Amino acid sequence: MRRWLLLPVLALAVGCSTTPDPGPTVLAAPVIALPAPAEQDTAAPLPPATTAPPPSDRPRPTPSGPAPTASAVVGAVRGVDRAAEVGLLVLDRETGTEVVSALPDRRFRSASLVKLLIAVDVLEAGADTATRKQVARMLRLSDDDIASALWVRRGGAALVTRAARAMGLRDTRPPAIPGRWGDVLLTARDVAGIYTHVLEALPAADRALVVDALAAAPRSAADGFDQHFGIPDGLSAPWAVKQGWSDSTRDIVVHSTGLVGAGWRYVVVLLTEHPLRTAWSTAAKSVTAGARTLDAVLR
Repeated sequence: MRRWLLLPVLALAVGCSTTPDPGPTVLAAPVIALPAPAEQDTAAPLPPATTAPPPSDRPRPTPSGPAPTASAVVGAVRGVDRAAEVGLLVLDRETGTEVVSALPDRRFRSASLVKLLIAVDVLEAGADTATRKQVARMLRLSDDDIASALWVRRGGAALVTRAARAMGLRDTRPPAIPGRWGDVLLTARDVAGIYTHVLEALPAADRALVVDALAAAPRSAADGFDQHFGIPDGLSAPWAVKQGWSDSTRDIVVHSTGLVGAGWRYVVVLLTEHPLRTAWSTAAKSVTAGARTLDAVLR
């Protein structure tokens, strides 16, 4: 179980909780010295993303099936949870076009997707070897403790504003309560923008760190949550994913996002919001159902 931790000046918060928030606990602000955690290779990684040549330097495959429709994807999600709200965007990096979209500019709570922002901000500021290992573990295992410490170290809400400006994210906003990083607001379009920035703007070593960590995401996250829903269980193509799951006093959100296909041709972002009463398993199954409708084309 994860709990919010509020500090007097800058708050720590856990973004991937599996129980409703029991209320803040006020503590004295700590001095954070974050050691490099031991590597835990709980699953064999998929082939590294960074070995593929840039899109312009390799043959351009064509999709193997008809383009899905937004109504088909949203309908599949709502076939499992009819009350779900859906934000969807699939980009084809080969053609520079949108394959399918549904409410790509609607804001959702980020849950652990904010860890992508944290990772980019930390790496672009310059990170030593120990911190780079922490970033990789945070992404691979969706480690909340590392995310909380780096959130504080990089200024909390200021990190979100700074990273969004640097990446040209129009609709990403800091959380209303500064420490609750899982309540950062973002859109499917902005999440796709983060992935595009990682692939096209980060130095090669930083790009490799991020993408290879996402491609090695094991089934069990650091908090024990099964993070192989949506893209990992719904698509047959290679993937590199950052997933998100979080509850609030109003709703739960379950997201599946990442890079898909040979050479990471596609950027896939599937965001969902559900009534608070929804079971985690139901929400996860709804995201997988939506992702599965994309399988014929994203190969």
